[in-house]
Amino acid sequence: MTEVDPPNGDEPIVGDETLNELARLRPDPAPRRRRTWPQRLVLGLNVVVVIACLGAAIGVYYGNEKANDRRVVSIIGSEGGPKLTLPSTSAPVNEDESTISTEAPRPVDLTAKNFLITGSDNGACVDPDSPYAAAFGERSGLGERADTIMILRLDPATNTAAVLSFPRDMWVRIGGTKRMGRINSAFNADDPNPLILTIWDNFGILADHYVNIDFCAFKQIVDAVGGVRVPFATPVRDRSTNLLIEVAGCHTFDGEEGLAYVRSRYLKYFDPKKKEWVADPAADRGRISRQQDFLRRAIQKALDKGAGNPAVAKQLIDAGIQNVILDANLTTGKLMELASAMRDLDPATMRTYQIEGRGVDKSGQSVLEPLLRSDSMKAVLAVFQGKARLVDAPEQLFEAPTTDDAGTTAAPGTSATSAATVAPGTNASPAATVAPGTNASPATTVASSPAPVYVDENTYGILPPDDPACR
Repeated sequence: MTEVDPPNGDEPIVGDETLNELARLRPDPAPRRRRTWPQRLVLGLNVVVVIACLGAAIGVYYGNEKANDRRVVSIIGSEGGPKLTLPSTSAPVNEDESTISTEAPRPVDLTAKNFLITGSDNGACVDPDSPYAAAFGERSGLGERADTIMILRLDPATNTAAVLSFPRDMWVRIGGTKRMGRINSAFNADDPNPLILTIWDNFGILADHYVNIDFCAFKQIVDAVGGVRVPFATPVRDRSTNLLIEVAGCHTFDGEEGLAYVRSRYLKYFDPKKKEWVADPAADRGRISRQQDFLRRAIQKALDKGAGNPAVAKQLIDAGIQNVILDANLTTGKLMELASAMRDLDPATMRTYQIEGRGVDKSGQSVLEPLLRSDSMKAVLAVFQGKARLVDAPEQLFEAPTTDDAGTTAAPGTSATSAATVAPGTNASPAATVAPGTNASPATTVASSPAPVYVDENTYGILPPDDPACR
């Protein structure tokens, strides 16, 4: 077991235990049919990868000849990595000192782990002749940027998972400095430590592992599983990415079109009553919600398609080897152990959250200022800080009235979904009511009809409807 130096001289943060050892703490599972090696392999990919960032294969390699091909980095607190030392000037941004505890996170269950997942928008796999090339813009001289930043928390003891997304325009103190900037300015695919420090410094959340997935991996994995199906209640489009779904119904995205969809910030749906296109007012937050929805669907498709198919497993692995960066401690053995421990995870139960914020202007830049004081946001942060179990993860009720980056305002006591424009037929029922200072269990999530993959209610913007037949 390793330790890292915490800020302000507090007790050390407990580092990685081997999952084999921790698995012994779990109750004996009910007897089950044993899965084959390829099935266990694909489950490992799905749990840590497809969950992690819209479906890329990470870190498990196909045969010993692949072992040296992995792209790995050392992260804070890992063996061979830097120690966690923060400057004494560090403080939560725009919050009282009491808002975020500076104590080291103390997980209720030591099997729970945080994975920092970043999706980088390099243009290496962009076909300039693709109809969706506009989704990626002119990339020359820009290098890589973090298009997606999220923390995935996995708890093998309870087979639960939750995702916390950080809008890339969120205005924060860059970790280890006194400089303020957008959170994605801390991103460096080959050195995740500035971003890890930034998330710790501003939100009190420490990453145990790191995974970066680029466009190439996304495209190849979506194609490897035969595409991802998404239902639409109406036609949708985004002219900035050339995305156009012309008819309502179940649509299958291939890798390139899927990228155009999950990157869409200016999505519109066709209102048949008004006979006009209506814009999603949630902008980047709507994009995050659609990414999270696509993520669930990708997990389910990978499980359905890949669990018994070694050829699909090999495609997933080959894509991950070249196009994924992970921390050096996320070894093949740990991934396989995690896959075994998380074998009963149901993608439909994965909880999704976003950091709350309000649109502000900083030196001429339109950014999001974090809002962390609401009871709901504090409860969500407590889960990812290790102070509450995933089984206690609450419904996220957004502090109101707040104005998001698109200028929409949520009414007091409602979720942001109910305040945003939602395409006809989508799942936009209000979030379950949670008394101030309490946590709602996952059982309080209400859906109009059970489905293998569903859109959680704590979301923003235009979202697909629940349709169990479209998977």
